[in-house]
Amino acid sequence: MNDANITAIVLAAGLSKRMGRFKPLLPLGACRTVERVADLFLAAGIKDVLVVTGHRGAEVRQATASRRVRWFDNPDYRNGMFTSVLAGIRALPDHCRGFFIHPADIPLVRPHTVRRVTAAFENASTTIFYPTFDGRRGHPTLIRSCLGTQILQWPGMGGLRAFLHGHEIESLEVPVADEAVLLDLDTPEDYDRLLARLTNEGLPSAEECRVLMDGIQALPASITAHSRAVAGVAQRLTQALNAAGVGIHPELVHTAALLHDIARAQKKAHAEIGARLLESHGFARLAPIVGAHMDLDVDADQSMDEAQVVYLADKLVLGDQQVELQQRFARQIEKFSGDPPVLAAIARRRENARCIQAKVERITGLSIDAIIGAAGGNTGQHDKERP
Repeated sequence: MNDANITAIVLAAGLSKRMGRFKPLLPLGACRTVERVADLFLAAGIKDVLVVTGHRGAEVRQATASRRVRWFDNPDYRNGMFTSVLAGIRALPDHCRGFFIHPADIPLVRPHTVRRVTAAFENASTTIFYPTFDGRRGHPTLIRSCLGTQILQWPGMGGLRAFLHGHEIESLEVPVADEAVLLDLDTPEDYDRLLARLTNEGLPSAEECRVLMDGIQALPASITAHSRAVAGVAQRLTQALNAAGVGIHPELVHTAALLHDIARAQKKAHAEIGARLLESHGFARLAPIVGAHMDLDVDADQSMDEAQVVYLADKLVLGDQQVELQQRFARQIEKFSGDPPVLAAIARRRENARCIQAKVERITGLSIDAIIGAAGGNTGQHDKERP
């Protein structure tokens, strides 16, 4: 999406009193917070990024000088954030159709969130758009430019939030699987939490998995129960492999296993559709693993990786119960007994699963039963599409 008619107003002028350190210039990974926010909008296709400066404005400009952004100074920044909002609106280009308002201290929002809110802007007639996570409104807010003049005339009581509250009937909430819309940098404790979050950047948190499964995708309980069972088996496989010296990424395996059936409601190619869905939400690290969970070519000499762990875990669960591979595939063989091409595909997948299981047992020196526990019974059908 390349929308030259939408501006992102990044508020980076405040004093950061509660933090005790200047928030726009705090390091987060390889760059600083104001750089991350600018990069967010540029990556989402917003061509006009306006950084409102004030306190330590020259340093903010220098920090963002390598980005395609412009700056506007707010001389009244000591009088609160709303003055920076007003400064940003005054600097909007004449052709602007809408503008995002985004404080620089909310730095970990994903580009998909901006694209999703922008898509709502293009497809709905309302004037105010809020990204929401688990029913809670966050940032950035997108506002049609027709409200700009009214905001400039607002006396300021209660700031922008109070103004927007008076236009509630004109607003639309846009659900996203992005917890970062709520995560700001008000205190040193907040900063520590965001730094910790960076260690698994690109992977959804437990809450984001829940919202994606139960809220945005609205998966049936049977699928979420199956997915949680697969994640549990994958976790135990990972622990055993890593104890034997294999470097499997635990969080990557767990989240991929939990979300492997995120598109299970699709009649065909749910693995590939699920991979594209996760990639579109900003979870590109999960996409190849989810895309391969139904069909994966392996051989005995191939090193173990996360995709093989998730593939095997899925084949060791039927419904929400652990099963042996023979039981897992027996129903499919019976169901498609009159369809030779499908039977050939089933046989190939079964052999791949057996190959991975043999590697796990060889590497760990343990049987699958010893690793994951005794297999349980069959509680319901899971594989309804043609394998």
